Amino acid sequence: MITKLPIPKLKSILGFFTLEKLGLKPQANNLNLASFQTMFNDHVNAYLDIKLKSYKQYSDSKVMSEAIEYAASLVREGGKRIRPYIAFVAYTNEGGTDREEAIKAGIALELFHVFALVHDDLIDKGTERHGRPTTHVHVEEFINGFPRGDKEHIAAGMAMLAGDLILSWSHEVVAQLHNEKVQGLFFKMIEEVVAGQMLDVSFMLQYEVESASITKKNELKTALYSFVNPMLIGNTLAHKVENEAFYTQLGLALGQAYQIQDDLLDIIGDSSQTGKANLLDVQDGQHTILSQYIFENSEAHDREVFMSLFGKTVDDHSKKVLMRLFRDVGAIDYAEQEVTRLFDEARKIVADADVKMSAKKSWNELIEYLDKRKS
Repeated sequence: MITKLPIPKLKSILGFFTLEKLGLKPQANNLNLASFQTMFNDHVNAYLDIKLKSYKQYSDSKVMSEAIEYAASLVREGGKRIRPYIAFVAYTNEGGTDREEAIKAGIALELFHVFALVHDDLIDKGTERHGRPTTHVHVEEFINGFPRGDKEHIAAGMAMLAGDLILSWSHEVVAQLHNEKVQGLFFKMIEEVVAGQMLDVSFMLQYEVESASITKKNELKTALYSFVNPMLIGNTLAHKVENEAFYTQLGLALGQAYQIQDDLLDIIGDSSQTGKANLLDVQDGQHTILSQYIFENSEAHDREVFMSLFGKTVDDHSKKVLMRLFRDVGAIDYAEQEVTRLFDEARKIVADADVKMSAKKSWNELIEYLDKRKS
């Protein structure tokens, strides 16, 4: 039997959390990504321990607990922590000294990211994320032995609600920063990424879209969400405004490169590293710059073959045909050249920026890390 916490006690647990309250100690600000990941994981895990413990006061439902804890495990175990790291680097580069505030901002970003992944997997009917079952698939497996009900529908509903709860937690953490400008950036980020996702879903109704629309979708869904806004949040948290143009330019270049990398990895990535099967974008009928390149640059016959496979289940035969098309038409070469161009643009933005050499060093290290990623 789960002991229910009295409400006054619960409120104190869920109140303004500090590193000391989480049993953690401050560390140096100048961390590389690997060191940051280790440090950040300790903080986000301690926060989740508190949240999950407190949430059990509502019910001892095994299905509810399983859905929430599995979604929370994606926060614990998934991702490279790029968004929290970017916010942390921008904050410290701009002279921010309250490391606790920067970590809270990072926790909010990571919580929102996992909410987005859970809902994205529902939209795409995804079965695997980072080499693990997606939340709705895991819940469906968990409830398979229950005596009644539409298991697929119920699992999707439970996953959606678990994602909603994690979204609420992200809002709670942002509110604890007591910074209206940061809150404004965070909520604007949510509007932008939802707009990008809605564009992405709406494109699935069309065989062809304009290249400018794909670029706009990538800007909203990836560049602003994953790069520009985390940088601006860190910058704003440090109460600086001088370098907003620098962060916007750098974030847009990195974000576009990152999205095209993802599009390439969907086609030629090692599934043992990406954690998902290849050619899912084609199977789902999702438009990328690679599919757009085929629509715009292939011969009529190749375009007809591609359209006949676009949005259809990819079997072994169609996989071979699609791989030939992407290579022979030149889509893969074009995408790789675009990634190189955008990372070079990012390097030039850093080189030309009027920022400290230590800041340039940290951003160049991030660029090199992203340029070499395989997942």
